[in-house]
Amino acid sequence: MPPQCGTSTGGSMARSSVLFRSQSPRTASALRVPMMRPAADRCTPRSSGERREEHRDLPLAPGLTAFLVNARDARGMGQEETALELGMSDRQYRVWESARQAIPRTRLDDLARALHLDEVGRRQLYRLTGHLVPLPGALSGNARLLELTERWANVHIHRQSDPACLTDGAWNVVAANDAYFRLFEAVSPHPLNHPTVNTLRWTLFHPDAPHMLGRWQDSWMLPALSQFALVFQNTQTDPQLRRIREEIARHPDLEEAYLRKVPDLLAQPTEYPDDEDGVVREILVGAEGYASALLTTAIPSHARDHGFRAVTMSVIEREGAPDPESQESTAVRQHSHHGW
Repeated sequence: MPPQCGTSTGGSMARSSVLFRSQSPRTASALRVPMMRPAADRCTPRSSGERREEHRDLPLAPGLTAFLVNARDARGMGQEETALELGMSDRQYRVWESARQAIPRTRLDDLARALHLDEVGRRQLYRLTGHLVPLPGALSGNARLLELTERWANVHIHRQSDPACLTDGAWNVVAANDAYFRLFEAVSPHPLNHPTVNTLRWTLFHPDAPHMLGRWQDSWMLPALSQFALVFQNTQTDPQLRRIREEIARHPDLEEAYLRKVPDLLAQPTEYPDDEDGVVREILVGAEGYASALLTTAIPSHARDHGFRAVTMSVIEREGAPDPESQESTAVRQHSHHGW
């Protein structure tokens, strides 16, 4: 639920919609730092036989500098040592770390290894540099799919002014814009259930979701369970989906909803019971209170068979500021089924 947004082909980086500008404290996973718009990637070939990196206009997400600094500090590494690991000059690495130039996608795995990042950290590095997160399983070797998806996301995700994200068939976030990250920047960090990591796990399992997502049970939780049920019934051998199903079973209220309420919802006479396109839901927007957001969806035709889906959230109406006391009591009740 919350992920980051947009660029244009010239001038400074486009800012996210003021409707979604949060005044909440920043989390370490989405810390905003001063930065310039990245210049087009002009990576010099490492050898005469390599092609020059294709000219691309990639937005740098908030938090890249803080992420790299924190990763270095965690390993007790300086900039010079990191540059040496990468086989590059100290000056060039400082340019990368200060977010003054886009880091080429071809060097991200090298950087992840130099900083000794685990898989969660590696995926976060891809997101923060504006590149498509590597796809799981066999898709990771599909170069054509990766190329088409990255081009699609650069136009339909990164250049949107409203919060937008693209997810794969297991709801992993593979691309998100600046406005999406800003919307969710106050959400407590979590390696699996954060909205910038996996939108389904965020909706179902993160302790902040029942408070941030208005009318959480009926408007967010049940539709998410319905979407999952439709996908899981055809792909029960997928290890990521099986882990989600097992976690649902560990939460009694979620399990009861999955077994009793979801079948009734899916039996309703509608052609697309899991379709979110055009629905309006409430979401907490920073210190400004709850707002009605229109969800619009798009499915990239080249990745339709792989379960890819993009969702954009646009504020269409604001509500009065929530009563802190009533909101707190509601959140406590809704959290209780998870044992929080």
